[in-house]
Amino acid sequence: MIETYNIWNIYGEQLDNASSSNATRVDKVEPIVDPNEQVMDIINDVFPFALTNINQEGEDDVPIPMASAEFAQLLKNANQELYPGCESFSVLMTIVELMHGNIKHHMSNMCFDYFLGVFERMLPTDNCLPKDHKHAQKVLNGLGLGYEKIYACKNNCMLFYKEYETLDTCPICNESRFKMTSQNRMTKIPQKVMCSLPLKPRLQRLYMSTHTATDMRWHKEK
Repeated sequence: MIETYNIWNIYGEQLDNASSSNATRVDKVEPIVDPNEQVMDIINDVFPFALTNINQEGEDDVPIPMASAEFAQLLKNANQELYPGCESFSVLMTIVELMHGNIKHHMSNMCFDYFLGVFERMLPTDNCLPKDHKHAQKVLNGLGLGYEKIYACKNNCMLFYKEYETLDTCPICNESRFKMTSQNRMTKIPQKVMCSLPLKPRLQRLYMSTHTATDMRWHKEK
């Protein structure tokens, strides 16, 4: 049994003491991987044809079919040290690690910004740490990790989407789309927002990635 598995005893599931006592624990040895190389693999998955046209010296004298401002900036952040002399973390690797911790431990954006300020004071003054969550998220958007914000009715009646995108009130319950001030004036702050993860670009990346392409084709090939 997996060590971290939780027994659903409230729903009648019981632990088999005999099987658990006889179970043999197998420690999985994880290979040591350079995090910065993993980041370069991610960029290669997002821009699969771009990196192949850059020579080993890093010069881009050969035209890059998918050259774009996003790719150029990602490549710069992936190769730039967090501060001069820092060989362990690039700018992009630092942002990836920080944002991963932010999501894993359910940190608020305000908490994230606070710790960025602490790290800023710890690091040398010429560091390239992002100044807040907004700037860190902007960097990761180049990896295709963005999302679409869709305004929703406060009472969950509907989404202000497509043909309803221009409405200011819900046609079902007449609730305002935006928050109101104490003077009963409408602001531009939405009452509720749904974050939508577009399916198409994520499927495209799954098929392009060398790590997941085989799994995506498994049903057809088997």
